Amino acid sequence: MILMRLYKAPTHIKGLGDASYQNKQLARLQARLRLSTTVIALPDILADKVNALNSEFFHSYRTDFGLYLSDTDNAQDIALPVHYRRVDIPTHHYASTCFDDLADLNSALMHTIMYLLHKKNVCHVSGHPPQVLWKANHLELRIPLIA
Repeated sequence: MILMRLYKAPTHIKGLGDASYQNKQLARLQARLRLSTTVIALPDILADKVNALNSEFFHSYRTDFGLYLSDTDNAQDIALPVHYRRVDIPTHHYASTCFDDLADLNSALMHTIMYLLHKKNVCHVSGHPPQVLWKANHLELRIPLIA
Protein backbone atom coordinates (compact mmCIF):
# COMPACT_ATOMS: atom_id res chain seq x y z
CA MET A 1 0.00 0.00 0.00
CA ILE A 2 0.99 3.60 -0.50
CA LEU A 3 -0.50 5.77 2.26
CA MET A 4 -0.65 9.28 3.66
CA ARG A 5 -1.72 9.76 7.30
CA LEU A 6 -4.47 12.24 8.09
CA TYR A 7 -5.29 13.03 11.72
CA LYS A 8 -9.05 13.11 11.24
CA ALA A 9 -11.85 10.59 11.29
CA PRO A 10 -12.90 9.58 7.77
CA THR A 11 -16.27 11.25 8.27
CA HIS A 12 -14.48 14.59 8.83
CA ILE A 13 -12.37 14.46 5.65
CA LYS A 14 -14.26 16.54 3.14
CA GLY A 15 -14.46 14.88 -0.25
CA LEU A 16 -13.11 11.48 0.80
CA GLY A 17 -14.53 8.98 -1.64
CA ASP A 18 -15.14 11.57 -4.35
CA ALA A 19 -13.28 10.92 -7.58
CA SER A 20 -12.17 14.58 -7.65
CA TYR A 21 -10.51 14.27 -4.20
CA GLN A 22 -8.85 11.03 -5.14
CA ASN A 23 -7.69 12.32 -8.52
CA LYS A 24 -6.24 15.47 -6.99
CA GLN A 25 -4.24 13.49 -4.47
CA LEU A 26 -3.27 10.39 -6.43
CA ALA A 27 -3.68 10.96 -10.18
CA ARG A 28 -0.01 10.63 -11.10
CA LEU A 29 0.47 7.51 -9.01
CA GLN A 30 -2.68 5.85 -10.34
CA ALA A 31 -1.58 6.54 -13.91
CA ARG A 32 1.55 4.44 -13.29
CA LEU A 33 -0.14 1.85 -11.08
CA ARG A 34 -3.09 0.93 -13.28
CA LEU A 35 -4.36 -1.95 -11.16
CA SER A 36 -4.34 -0.05 -7.87
CA THR A 37 -7.46 0.65 -5.82
CA THR A 38 -8.13 3.66 -3.61
CA VAL A 39 -8.01 2.61 0.05
CA ILE A 40 -8.24 4.01 3.55
CA ALA A 41 -6.84 2.21 6.59
CA LEU A 42 -8.46 2.98 9.93
CA PRO A 43 -6.04 2.27 12.81
CA ASP A 44 -8.34 3.61 15.55
CA ILE A 45 -11.79 2.43 14.52
CA LEU A 46 -11.80 -0.92 16.37
CA ALA A 47 -10.44 0.60 19.60
CA ASP A 48 -13.11 3.28 19.39
CA LYS A 49 -15.85 0.68 18.99
CA VAL A 50 -14.79 -1.23 22.10
CA ASN A 51 -14.10 1.98 24.05
CA ALA A 52 -10.50 0.91 24.62
CA LEU A 53 -9.23 4.47 24.57
CA ASN A 54 -11.05 6.18 27.41
CA SER A 55 -8.89 9.30 27.55
CA GLU A 56 -9.54 11.93 24.88
CA PHE A 57 -5.95 13.14 25.43
CA PHE A 58 -4.55 9.94 23.96
CA HIS A 59 -7.36 9.36 21.51
CA SER A 60 -6.88 10.81 18.07
CA TYR A 61 -8.60 9.62 14.96
CA ARG A 62 -6.20 8.62 12.24
CA THR A 63 -7.07 7.82 8.67
CA ASP A 64 -4.48 6.52 6.24
CA PHE A 65 -5.45 7.40 2.67
CA GLY A 66 -3.82 6.01 -0.45
CA LEU A 67 -3.59 3.14 -2.90
CA TYR A 68 -3.93 -0.59 -2.39
CA LEU A 69 -1.60 -2.17 -4.93
CA SER A 70 -2.36 -5.31 -6.88
CA ASP A 71 0.14 -8.15 -6.87
CA THR A 72 1.38 -7.16 -10.34
CA ASP A 73 2.00 -3.49 -9.51
CA ASN A 74 5.45 -2.74 -8.15
CA ALA A 75 5.88 0.72 -6.65
CA GLN A 76 9.48 0.24 -5.57
CA ASP A 77 10.83 2.29 -8.48
CA ILE A 78 8.34 5.16 -8.13
CA ALA A 79 9.22 8.35 -6.29
CA LEU A 80 6.36 9.08 -3.90
CA PRO A 81 5.01 12.53 -3.06
CA VAL A 82 6.41 13.86 0.22
CA HIS A 83 3.44 13.00 2.46
CA TYR A 84 3.10 9.39 1.23
CA ARG A 85 4.90 6.26 2.41
CA ARG A 86 5.04 2.63 1.36
CA VAL A 87 3.51 0.17 3.81
CA ASP A 88 4.05 -3.54 3.40
CA ILE A 89 1.24 -5.45 5.01
CA PRO A 90 1.44 -9.15 5.77
CA THR A 91 -0.90 -11.52 4.01
CA HIS A 92 -4.15 -11.96 5.96
CA HIS A 93 -7.48 -13.58 5.78
CA TYR A 94 -10.17 -10.91 5.95
CA ALA A 95 -13.72 -10.57 7.15
CA SER A 96 -15.26 -8.58 4.33
CA THR A 97 -18.47 -6.56 4.08
CA CYS A 98 -19.65 -4.58 1.06
CA PHE A 99 -21.63 -1.36 1.40
CA ASP A 100 -22.62 1.59 -0.78
CA ASP A 101 -21.65 4.82 0.98
CA LEU A 102 -18.92 5.89 3.40
CA ALA A 103 -21.66 7.18 5.71
CA ASP A 104 -22.59 3.49 6.23
CA LEU A 105 -19.10 2.55 7.49
CA ASN A 106 -20.11 2.28 11.17
CA SER A 107 -23.07 0.05 10.33
CA ALA A 108 -20.91 -2.18 8.14
CA LEU A 109 -18.29 -2.40 10.88
CA MET A 110 -20.84 -3.29 13.57
CA HIS A 111 -22.47 -5.88 11.31
CA THR A 112 -19.10 -7.52 10.66
CA ILE A 113 -18.03 -7.46 14.31
CA MET A 114 -21.34 -8.98 15.44
CA TYR A 115 -21.03 -11.67 12.78
CA LEU A 116 -17.51 -12.53 13.94
CA LEU A 117 -18.53 -12.60 17.61
CA HIS A 118 -21.37 -15.06 17.00
CA LYS A 119 -19.61 -17.31 14.51
CA LYS A 120 -17.72 -20.30 15.87
CA ASN A 121 -14.60 -19.78 13.80
CA VAL A 122 -10.89 -20.41 14.19
CA CYS A 123 -10.11 -16.87 12.98
CA HIS A 124 -9.94 -13.83 15.24
CA VAL A 125 -9.49 -10.11 14.59
CA SER A 126 -5.75 -9.53 14.18
CA GLY A 127 -5.47 -5.97 15.44
CA HIS A 128 -4.13 -4.65 12.14
CA PRO A 129 -6.09 -1.63 10.84
CA PRO A 130 -9.33 -2.32 9.00
CA GLN A 131 -9.35 -1.09 5.43
CA VAL A 132 -11.98 0.33 3.13
CA LEU A 133 -11.39 -0.24 -0.59
CA TRP A 134 -13.19 1.68 -3.31
CA LYS A 135 -14.42 -0.91 -5.82
CA ALA A 136 -16.14 -0.18 -9.14
CA ASN A 137 -19.69 -0.01 -7.76
CA HIS A 138 -19.36 -0.37 -3.97
CA LEU A 139 -17.07 0.00 -0.97
CA GLU A 140 -15.52 -3.03 0.72
CA LEU A 141 -14.66 -3.10 4.43
CA ARG A 142 -11.88 -5.56 5.26
CA ILE A 143 -11.03 -6.55 8.82
CA PRO A 144 -7.74 -8.51 9.01
CA LEU A 145 -7.99 -11.87 10.79
CA ILE A 146 -5.53 -14.35 12.26
CA ALA A 147 -5.98 -18.10 12.63
